[in-house]
Amino acid sequence: MPIVHALILAAAAHAVAPTPAPLRVQRITVEVPNRDLLRVTLHAAASQGLRSGLSGQRLRLGEASVPLATPADVTVGSGETRIDFDVKLNTVPEAVLGLVPNRMPVLWEGLGAGNAPVLSARGTIDLGDPGEMELPLAGLYRAYARLSDLKVTPSLSAVSVHALLSLYNPFGFDVVATGLEYRLTVGSQTVLSARRPGFRLRAGQRSDVLIEQDVPFGDAAGGVAACLRGEPALLEGTLTVRTPQGERPIPLQMRAGM
Repeated sequence: MPIVHALILAAAAHAVAPTPAPLRVQRITVEVPNRDLLRVTLHAAASQGLRSGLSGQRLRLGEASVPLATPADVTVGSGETRIDFDVKLNTVPEAVLGLVPNRMPVLWEGLGAGNAPVLSARGTIDLGDPGEMELPLAGLYRAYARLSDLKVTPSLSAVSVHALLSLYNPFGFDVVATGLEYRLTVGSQTVLSARRPGFRLRAGQRSDVLIEQDVPFGDAAGGVAACLRGEPALLEGTLTVRTPQGERPIPLQMRAGM
C-alpha cells in the first residue's frame, strides 16, 4: 500500500501545481513578410527557465482568440524572453477591430501536457507608442494602402485633382468603411480637404477609391506652384471603419511621387 499512497500523493501534487505567473510583456515588434502574414515578437521579462517541447500555444487580444500560424520560438537572453510566432491575417477574428488601440490587452500562453499553460506573457500595449509597439510603417503602407495616379491640373478658374487610393483588406471578412476624411498637400501647401462617404472593402481583395474634385484656383494656387516645383504630395486622413464594438478611426498617411 505505501506505493499506492505515494502515487496518490504525487498525482495530487501535480493536480494542484500552480500555474507560473505570467511574464510582463514589455514591447512587441512586428514584421510584414507579405501582405497576408505578420511576424510577431513578444519581448517579455526574463524567464526563470526556458520551457522546451511546448505542445501548443494560444494568443488572446482582449477577449478575442487569435489563431497562430507557426509554433512559437521561445528564447531567453540579454535580460528578456523573446516569443516569436506568425499570424495569418485571414484567420484573425472581426472582434479584434473593436479593440481600443492604445489599451490593447495581450496574453500569450505556451501549453504543456494536457494543454495546461507552462509559460505565459501578459501586458497591455499602446499601439501608438513606439516604445511599446515597433511597426514598420513604410512596409505597412506599401502592403495595405497606396496613393497613385495623382494628377493636379490647373485651369483659369479651378484646379482639377485626380488620384487613386488603393486599400487592401487582408482579413477573412469584409470591412465596412463608414467614411473617409482626407487632406492632400503638396510640399507645405494644401490642395484640398474633403470627406468621402462610406464603402465596403471586400475580404482578401484590393479596393480602389477614386479621389476626384475641382477646387477653386485661388484655394489651391500654392499647391499648384508646389507641384510645378516638383515637391512631394502627401495624403493624410482618417478611415473610419465599423466594428462589432462601434466605429473605429484608422489614420492614413501616404506619399505619392508627382
